Amino acid sequence: MDIRTSHRISFLILAYFCILPGLSRAQGNDCEATTLAEFFECYGGIASYSDQSIAAVTTFIQAEDALKAGDYTSAKTLVDALFATYPRGSNVWWSARGDVDGANVGSPHAYYGLRMIEDIADYYLNNSEPVEARKAKMKIVLVGCSEGTQPTNLVELASGGGPFVENTLEPKLVADDYRIVRQSFELMSSYVTAITGGELEVEIEIIELPDVCMDVSVSSDSPLRATGSLEPVWAALSDEVKDDTDWWWMLYPSHVPEFPAFDNSSFITGGMGAASNGGPVFIIDDKWVSRKPAHLGDGTYSDIERRLYLPQWLQHEFFHHLYRVYPELELEVNGHDWFNAAFWPADFEGQFEADYYAETLHKRLQPDCAPLATRLITRLDDGVVQEVDKLSIDELVGSYSLDNVQNEWHEGRILKQGDRYFWRNAANVQWEVTPNIEEAKLETGPDCPYPGQDFFIELFQTVEGDYVPGAVALKFNGEPYKKRFDLLRGSVPIEIALGGYERRPSSSALHAGQIVKETGQLFWENEAGDRWSLTPNTEEEAFGLNDDSPTPDQAFELIVVEGECGLYVLGFKYLDYYYWKPKRDASNESPTLTNPLTNLELEAGFTTHPVGLAGVFSDPENDTLLFFATSYESSLVSTNVDVQELTLGGGETGDVTILVTAVDFNGGLVTDEFEVGVGEVVSTENGGIPRPPISFSPNPAKNHIFAFGALSAYDISIFSTGGALQQDYQLSGSGARIDLSSFPAGVYLVRVAHKNTGSVTVEKIVKH
Repeated sequence: MDIRTSHRISFLILAYFCILPGLSRAQGNDCEATTLAEFFECYGGIASYSDQSIAAVTTFIQAEDALKAGDYTSAKTLVDALFATYPRGSNVWWSARGDVDGANVGSPHAYYGLRMIEDIADYYLNNSEPVEARKAKMKIVLVGCSEGTQPTNLVELASGGGPFVENTLEPKLVADDYRIVRQSFELMSSYVTAITGGELEVEIEIIELPDVCMDVSVSSDSPLRATGSLEPVWAALSDEVKDDTDWWWMLYPSHVPEFPAFDNSSFITGGMGAASNGGPVFIIDDKWVSRKPAHLGDGTYSDIERRLYLPQWLQHEFFHHLYRVYPELELEVNGHDWFNAAFWPADFEGQFEADYYAETLHKRLQPDCAPLATRLITRLDDGVVQEVDKLSIDELVGSYSLDNVQNEWHEGRILKQGDRYFWRNAANVQWEVTPNIEEAKLETGPDCPYPGQDFFIELFQTVEGDYVPGAVALKFNGEPYKKRFDLLRGSVPIEIALGGYERRPSSSALHAGQIVKETGQLFWENEAGDRWSLTPNTEEEAFGLNDDSPTPDQAFELIVVEGECGLYVLGFKYLDYYYWKPKRDASNESPTLTNPLTNLELEAGFTTHPVGLAGVFSDPENDTLLFFATSYESSLVSTNVDVQELTLGGGETGDVTILVTAVDFNGGLVTDEFEVGVGEVVSTENGGIPRPPISFSPNPAKNHIFAFGALSAYDISIFSTGGALQQDYQLSGSGARIDLSSFPAGVYLVRVAHKNTGSVTVEKIVKH
């Protein structure tokens, strides 16, 4: 399939409803029932239904009424009681299928809606804290006219013949402030809010296009279709309207041939399409909400039936869209895969389509790191507007492709030729694009094979829903052509490093600032008013400094960590100092200093000296900690951290302050300082300033401690507090490990005696 074919499908029938075979029906049943009693009376009487069907239909209507009244406890109680008798996902639901005397109450009866009500009630009962909801703007478009050849019998169907007819919109859709249209979407709207944790509300606007006429046709191949092209509809809508819309529902006049020869024929009239910016497009003919198609029943819909069935159709199409925008989860690969039981993941329960939706929702989509609310907003909202103008067209030049490349039309490049820009695909077909950065798109012209279809710039979005001014894809025909170069670790743009930083230690305005982006160029701006340009180096995960900086041979070395939901920049290293971002989540507690490091006295000329960091810091939430160290005089004593051990290096005589920092993946941090004196040990007998000759850490300890200092000059002994000798030690070098694993827990005295002078110090050590 080339891109031309896939383009048409994306607008018309990317996904379609399930056709259920072998359903009996009555003829000419036009029921106006608004209550359950009226409904059962219309369709053969309540005795025509099984106990399970009566219970399912009654529970749904009563539970939905409870939802509308805000009585979520009653709604939950009703549904739970039903599923206690007829367990969800069990074989018992196979007996609740098919119409009864022409009624359509879903298949299995009311089952889809009941599972949706479960999620809605659970959300409101378990989430008392208010959530600031974003708006998914949905336009419901009522198309006034459709026209085309329509067969009147099977012979004309096979030959493509029949009279040319013009269809007009069913008046019921407009009547009473579009009552039946609003009624059809009511439960679905509540469901979307519930499954997004209250983060998304669907805001509906209805647009009438009475003078627009679609070209429609009837196909003779299986499955039968009575569909048309939406191009006249898109052409009639302004760019402002399209850019301000996330979701669409297109309803057009039905072109299904309603003649005796087709009384038992099933026609596909729509499904799930995609707008140019990737938003979902529900597509169906007008009679889908006013009368039952031949394969689902007979006659016009009553309010009871519409409430029962339309959520089932909408949910089916909606999940086609969800699976499309989460391709990495592979929940739908070849289309309608859930009808194959072997396709279901091993941890999924149930057997019906609605079960598959519930399982994917709770076990894949909601736990995913890309929240549903962020994937379901596609318009140019305020967050995009604020960030997109920081881009330049030249940074968009390069290679792009779909995740699933099926032919040469699915790979391409943005090229620059002089002052003009072009899209050229791997099939060597090229058309011009005109940058419109302010509206986050590259506009196409008359040379584009798909009139009116532009390239939409997709910015990187964090898990928190914030946009980053780094382009990660170009959406065309609703499909993301992902950028294939200049990304950090191949997954995110280096622009995740934007934001404010402060050095530790910080002593002036030079030590705080921010990394910003303007029209494609990155800069460091400190609070002293300096501004340096930065050159991204994604391979080294760094920003190179240029001649406008005081250190053009240096770089900002980014500290990038890979969390559960992607990459984060915690800070950067520059000139042996670390600059840190504020923590992302203020509610996440920062690490704490548990056992401060003690000062050290090292001999001149030492090479390396270990300092254990285990037990020095802790985290209240047991977050993983990263450790970093800074020497205020790195020319005298250098620092290197490997996991939980700090190694000091050097040997030049002098006094140096060492700063050790513990950072969690949220960016919360804590620091500790200690002094290192390098030179001959100063004796108090000679009037010098005494230093502790040997230090021990950690303290309290578990199975071992480290001794630091000029160890070969001292005898070390460990005694119990009662004076009993436990162990003598003859150590060498500047650092050594002392094994305490054989010692019972308790308090011990460590005696340190200088071999020449006989001076003695005593320190207490606690073993847990």
